[in-house]
Amino acid sequence: MPGRTSSRRDVVVVGAGWSGLIAAKTYLDLAPETDLQIVDSERSIGGVWCTDRLYPDLYAQVSHPLFEYSFYDMPKEGITEDGFISGYTINKYLTSFARDFKLEELVTFESTVTEVDQTLSGAWILTLATGYQIECTKLIWAVGPGSSPVQPTWPKDNFSSPVIHSSDTGKNLGLISQAKRVTVVGAAKSAFDTAYFLTKAGKEVDWIIREDGGGPIAMGPPTLLGIWNTVDGLSTRSMAMFSPSIMNTSGFWYKAIHRTPIGRMVAGAYWRTANFLADCAAGYDANDDFKALQPTPRGSGMFWARAGLGAPSAPDFWKTLHSGKLHVHRSEIECLSHINVVNLKNDTAVQTDLIIACTGFEKPYRPFSLELRKELGLTYDETEAIKWDKLHIKAEAKIDELLPMLRSNTPKVDTANNSIHQVLRGPNRHYRRLIPLKQIAKDERSICFPGLVHVIFTPTVSEFQALWNAAYLLGMIDPPDLGTVEDEIATFNAWTKKRHLEMGQKHAYCIFDYLSYIDTLAKDLGIEPRRKSNGFAEMFVRYKPRDYRGMLNEFQAAQRAKTTKTG
Repeated sequence: MPGRTSSRRDVVVVGAGWSGLIAAKTYLDLAPETDLQIVDSERSIGGVWCTDRLYPDLYAQVSHPLFEYSFYDMPKEGITEDGFISGYTINKYLTSFARDFKLEELVTFESTVTEVDQTLSGAWILTLATGYQIECTKLIWAVGPGSSPVQPTWPKDNFSSPVIHSSDTGKNLGLISQAKRVTVVGAAKSAFDTAYFLTKAGKEVDWIIREDGGGPIAMGPPTLLGIWNTVDGLSTRSMAMFSPSIMNTSGFWYKAIHRTPIGRMVAGAYWRTANFLADCAAGYDANDDFKALQPTPRGSGMFWARAGLGAPSAPDFWKTLHSGKLHVHRSEIECLSHINVVNLKNDTAVQTDLIIACTGFEKPYRPFSLELRKELGLTYDETEAIKWDKLHIKAEAKIDELLPMLRSNTPKVDTANNSIHQVLRGPNRHYRRLIPLKQIAKDERSICFPGLVHVIFTPTVSEFQALWNAAYLLGMIDPPDLGTVEDEIATFNAWTKKRHLEMGQKHAYCIFDYLSYIDTLAKDLGIEPRRKSNGFAEMFVRYKPRDYRGMLNEFQAAQRAKTTKTG
């Protein structure tokens, strides 16, 4: 953009990952004359799967062919024996997708949005780090939850070992190769992946996880009874039925499992079995280091997934960790000193050649002013606290009635560290996890926030969100009345907090419940959510993205039928 300081577009999509690419394509499918631009802070297509973030032994948790768009098959290359997909394969797939659908030419790379403002007329102005400004009528903020690293800082005294964030692992492979002993900080899936990568490379690893908070992520077993891939199982309605979902509270199986004592006993047995298999696969009882990795509450960590849920994404995952030089410290870093010494609050000191902070990401909203965050439901407005407290009390009563499994035996939530990044915490107050309440109240239809529901099956959810967003922004579908919208927002947010404890306090988290979420979006769009040929397959055969092939045409047919009926 040399020689110019600003430009104007009809639509700007921020983000060139799973959500941003499909959002752009879908919008152009419905409105082909749109002047659309994609901006992304990275140097290449892919979002969290861009080239700079890739490194050897990085795999998706979802197996082939469950990690693709419905209409664009992923080639079978870079796939492990267990069916897991390498990061390089995903990057190549997304790059090919962008090229084949002529999206790559719409992307402006290395363009970090530093400020977002709204004019009095309702248009959006994006200011880039270079000072360049883009004005647009509609903004699709598809930045995603893995774009804004939380980089902790600690007191230092003559400390010289490098400190990097896990998202920069791919950029620092040379640095990592020279290190002999590495400190890993954090307990999210990225920490498990990093520890695996380092131990497989022969490094000695000190893994630091604080004692309080949600603890380590729950890691599912690689398979259930050695037959089914665990993550694949989450794509079947039969397994999804055992999770108490506020988006699935009708029908025979819901009533049989969640509204009867014997059904809840069966569900409890299912979760205890899954947890037992996960514990056995991980080998938490092998020694004190692995005991420190066991999720809490002990015996039900899989069900609550209070710190999140992950799955081994390499055939030798646990074997590699057990055979490596791995030391787990349940403490926190107090300070860094003496060139290469990490001092912990439990009086332990370890030497390190490198620190990798697997400390997660904050929500990508800092370009919005605090006033705009409140206006857009990105931050809770304290002036509306009484109203939302009442809505949440009502919502919790509804959840307790509909989902008795969440009414009793709910573990206590650790809120000791909720002050950290407090301004960006909490599930967004967005209808269908996409649209701000006040946008609906004003019928403004100018902004949406896809990609911030935490799920495993990202491509399928992104595709549904893209179609729902485009349909809403173009006036093809309408939300219900404002009271119903408020109840929907309050009910989902209250549910995700009860369902997933600390993780639900932070995010819209529905890791077991993606099918019921996309069912909801499908019904809004007039798309048939049940895609299988018979009742048995509907319950027990895994849902693949290609089951939804033709959903765009189906939506357009529903629109034509609606027009004919009203005309």
